[in-house]
Amino acid sequence: MTETPAEYAPLDIVGIAMKSDAIDALTSPLEFAIASEDPWVVNAGILAIGHAARRFKAYPSGLKDALWARIHDFPQAEQLRSACLTAQDDIRHFKAKPV
Repeated sequence: MTETPAEYAPLDIVGIAMKSDAIDALTSPLEFAIASEDPWVVNAGILAIGHAARRFKAYPSGLKDALWARIHDFPQAEQLRSACLTAQDDIRHFKAKPV
């Protein structure tokens, strides 16, 4: 069994999204991003959703919704909102399905 780290850096989260063989590999990093007080970790989670849409033609719907809800918790909300719109465009463009 593979042990999951207790924390993820933003690059770790995006790297997992880009290199993993299954969408389930994103669950732990995205849960970490949702709980994070670091806006750039939340941003990495948003970017990971976009990568999942591209790679797997699917995205974890509940985790996506929780991440999107977090953007208003930060002064950087406008930048995070822009990342959400880009990820949403990826979901639409690649016809990714919610899972």
